Amino acid sequence: MSKYKHLLFDVDGTLVDSYDVNNACMLEMLKLYSPERQVTTDELNTIFGIPGLDALRMLGASDEQIPEMLQQWEALIRTHAQEFKLFPHVIPVLELLKERGFHMALVTSRSRDCNMGGPLGKVLPEPVRPFMERVICADDTKRPKPYPDPLLLYMEQTGARREEILFIGDAATDLQAARSAGVDFALALWGYHGKDFLYCDHYLKSMWEVANLCTQKDKDESFAAQLHVWAREINAIGQIGLAYCKDRFDRERYERLQDIAAQMAACYVDEQVEIIKKNWCTEGYKTPQIDTRAAIFDDQGRILMVKEKLSGKWNIPGGWCDENLSLIENVVKEVREEANMDVYGVRLIAVQERSRHNVPDSIMGCLKTFIECRMGPGEFVDNIETSERRFFAEDEIPLDELRISTCTYEQLKMCFACHRDPHWQTVVE
Repeated sequence: MSKYKHLLFDVDGTLVDSYDVNNACMLEMLKLYSPERQVTTDELNTIFGIPGLDALRMLGASDEQIPEMLQQWEALIRTHAQEFKLFPHVIPVLELLKERGFHMALVTSRSRDCNMGGPLGKVLPEPVRPFMERVICADDTKRPKPYPDPLLLYMEQTGARREEILFIGDAATDLQAARSAGVDFALALWGYHGKDFLYCDHYLKSMWEVANLCTQKDKDESFAAQLHVWAREINAIGQIGLAYCKDRFDRERYERLQDIAAQMAACYVDEQVEIIKKNWCTEGYKTPQIDTRAAIFDDQGRILMVKEKLSGKWNIPGGWCDENLSLIENVVKEVREEANMDVYGVRLIAVQERSRHNVPDSIMGCLKTFIECRMGPGEFVDNIETSERRFFAEDEIPLDELRISTCTYEQLKMCFACHRDPHWQTVVE
């Protein structure tokens, strides 16, 4: 699990897609009170996601007019409440995060008595209610976002430490609140409409990238683990040096670096020094290996898995990308070898850095790719790698028999989510 234990979400523009409705109703309301006023798109982007009172002040409304204007604006929004919608994958991602034990809450610019109609117009939208432990509204503190007060109130109420909190929002005001409160911030790019480049801790293209970030495994802080990190770097320096050096004495020095690196790695990885050297000491510039995994679904939406003979565990078909093969070509080959099924590649689901998700650590750097494939014909035949193939529904995943060194529960959930979404955005770390 990542360092984050508390996930705080903004509502509008982050979980709820209300941008078009809010802006259209704002423009309609302003025409009633200031027909001559021409509001630009940039102005609307600036006020989106902040309390209505502050938004109208920024647009030049007088304090006398604002209460009536707010009532009119909310009344107009309520007539369009059915147009509000959750962004893609909000519910399945929140389900996974809750299952993994995260504390989740809303920090919103909506006021506590605000009800814009429908299941998504309330302070705590009904579909996300089961996942949120609390909600902090604009009028719960003396100063709302962009001030840090709402985030500080959450810390006061829960005892959460700053380093444990990730605030996820879509606006510069969300970023300002996070920075002032001393917590990390992730920009929800799917809801960000600003033109300014915001300097954030994380940039997320979809809700599944929230899950990808927050379900990364804990970093091993042991001395042996640090030795392994140094060993991999020293080995890479040795290999790169051998690739470019001309002097024979330098070659001896770089080869010695690789010897030392292999001995250091053996303190962390349960493997003999000779085996480590055999895997590490290749030619050319040192780069990670590529692992290709196939996500194949039947007409019932079940995923294909194979049972490996060597581990006795269930896995989705795949393996190292062979020389002279593309990602798609390699995954097609692996499926044919392990499941005796013909497939073709449909789309790239994700590219992940293995050491952040799978255990145990490998002795080599590895980038994992997951590719959705269309199933074709082929009857299973017992082979040297696998003893069985079977389709599993999402709630039938054999957790106790899963080979998590190559395919975790979260990675499988991501594959299922991609299969159900025709507009899936590739998750790339």
